[in-house]
Amino acid sequence: MSPLIYLRILGGVVAAGMLVSAVVRRRKGRIPFADALIQSALGLALMALAVIPGVADPFLRVLGFKPGHDQRRIIGVLMVSGIITYVLILRAYARTDRVEAMLADYVDRLATRGFLQEYGPEARAPGGRKVAVVVPALNEETSLPLVLAEVPREVEGMAVEVIVVSDGSTDATERVAREHGALVVGRDMRRGQGAAVALGYRIALLRGADIVATLDADGQYDPHELPQLVKPILVGEADVVHGSRVLGEYHAPMFGRSQGVKVFARLTTLLARSPITDPASGFRAFSADALERLTFRERQFHASEVTVAAAKQGLRVQEVPCTFRERAAGHTKKPPLLKYGLGYARSLVRTWLG
Repeated sequence: MSPLIYLRILGGVVAAGMLVSAVVRRRKGRIPFADALIQSALGLALMALAVIPGVADPFLRVLGFKPGHDQRRIIGVLMVSGIITYVLILRAYARTDRVEAMLADYVDRLATRGFLQEYGPEARAPGGRKVAVVVPALNEETSLPLVLAEVPREVEGMAVEVIVVSDGSTDATERVAREHGALVVGRDMRRGQGAAVALGYRIALLRGADIVATLDADGQYDPHELPQLVKPILVGEADVVHGSRVLGEYHAPMFGRSQGVKVFARLTTLLARSPITDPASGFRAFSADALERLTFRERQFHASEVTVAAAKQGLRVQEVPCTFRERAAGHTKKPPLLKYGLGYARSLVRTWLG
């Protein structure tokens, strides 16, 4: 008896299980018809191979495998199976991405609806102009009070409205933000700083902001420098403005981070075709018109996509000096240096190709 008989028996049992599972799950409505059809087809193919191994020979002959040799047949079947498995994995990834996008959109719409029910769509004096400062926050109850205390109430004659986006915080971040006069967008599902900033942009536009700025909740950027950030937009010189710690002051930079900033600055300058010295800055400002033209997809490494996306839209991008300080309190939420660099590079290339 050939030792492969045991493998054929096992294959037949697995094939039978696949067929029964496809029928039962389809009848119960647990899988769509297309999935049941694919599973049944694979089960029938495996059953045929288990009962009549030579049934695969015509297909393997096309691939250059000589028929009638068990070892070669096994190699050929394994190669074809690997290709089919890879295609099915890609299909599963695509479906997972769609489900994740639907869930993310649902969570953001819930957060937006809750915000509008609490604060309404717009609040400003007739004829007045407003700057919205979006602050993404994840468990920043200790540092947030220090940051909010420094945000000026008026910038270049424009009223300032602070919008704190709580990205699934589990501490007192939301309560502290309200106590310090900020509007709060509470999102229960944690999706990353990039997704939190994008949600804040949406809220700021609904509130009728003329200029939207971003500020980190850790206190590393100085809120007193907001006037120099928004001024190029007010005087009509720029649509998007980045604060650059390279042009300004960089207090106690972490080992490797300042070198990484220089490397990605050169790469971003090349892709955006615009001189950029600090592409990873979280201190930014947009005109409302510019912000409405931009689409943000990155959940975490969003800083890299802003400059390239703005350049692709033909927006005027400008840098101004800014100060980068040590964290005010608490602990950093950024990933390790290598992981951050890889994620940043992926985001940059994805935005450029997209």
